[in-house]
Amino acid sequence: MKTKQFFLGIGALLALNSCSKENASTEADLNAVYVTSTVNDYPNLSQGTTIALDLSINDFSYYDDLANAVEPSECQTTAFDDAVNETIAENIDQLGASFYSIYSDINFYMSLVDTSPQYFGANGEYTNLMKKRVRDNEKFWDMKGEISVKGQHNASFENEDLLRETLPFLYGPAANIDGLIADIRSINEESTFLIENPFVSFDGFAINIDNFFGKGQGDIIVISDGIVSVMAQTGIDADIVWTGILAHEWGHQIQFDNNWTYPVEEGNIPESTRSTELEADFFAAYYMTHKRGATYNWKRVEGFFELFFNIGDCGFDADGHHGTPAQRMDAAQRGYDLAQGAQKKGHILTPQEVHEAFISELPSIVD
Repeated sequence: MKTKQFFLGIGALLALNSCSKENASTEADLNAVYVTSTVNDYPNLSQGTTIALDLSINDFSYYDDLANAVEPSECQTTAFDDAVNETIAENIDQLGASFYSIYSDINFYMSLVDTSPQYFGANGEYTNLMKKRVRDNEKFWDMKGEISVKGQHNASFENEDLLRETLPFLYGPAANIDGLIADIRSINEESTFLIENPFVSFDGFAINIDNFFGKGQGDIIVISDGIVSVMAQTGIDADIVWTGILAHEWGHQIQFDNNWTYPVEEGNIPESTRSTELEADFFAAYYMTHKRGATYNWKRVEGFFELFFNIGDCGFDADGHHGTPAQRMDAAQRGYDLAQGAQKKGHILTPQEVHEAFISELPSIVD
């Protein structure tokens, strides 16, 4: 492939490295933001004095020394890892490799900036399903109107109006936005990887922020087309994939609202993140298999969880450690058991009661 320089690459590298998580968190005028992401890692995105991102749900101080990382346990790569890596290897090109990280970061912010009517699936084919599931979660957890759920799409990189609205937050109001958009247009034309494959829109995350750039959006869940499409290709029903990812991220929003503490060593970010991720798995399974929730039986849900929790990782010293696949599956199984074991048939436990049940199970899950 011919070599070509793009203004976007230079500007993006400068923007994404201009401040650290540590010094950003000391700015007095920053809004507190808590992000928990299914796949990607956003702790070091630069926002100048606009916004600070923090992967941890609880308000821990930032630690450079992660000597107190999670105790390693049995863990190995999974079939999901293999499938993703194989697909990337078969499709990636040099330009895609160079700009993948930047595109992922831009799409993260486009998901938040976009306030147009939302759709789910590349062609909106799951929009009605998601609207129903949002209503179901609102009713089940008594949270009507509290969360905005959005889709993430590769097609956003061809939406120049949305790019024009988003890029100033990444590159500053004085940036050459027309030049950036022209570069993105050229990259889209030359790379067969970036917007023609699922990996630029390959995430699901929950975010809590008091006021996102004056748009008044507080609690947001974003689910991408890409991660759902790859899972669905394995034979898992797409409706279960959408429902499951939404339920997991909804669990994080419940955590944001309650500001719970967890039995972890202070400052041990990997252990803290693992606890909150395993609890979101627990909450998801409880809702999905409850008689008054999504009403799936365990046989249907188990296949999804086996696939979804293949995203579990072996990064025991990583800030974003989600737990191993085995631990995540165990957490889901126990959430299912809780839903089935309710003394009153159909009774819905409060979030606090589900949290307390999880905390009692946590030592056994991570053992």
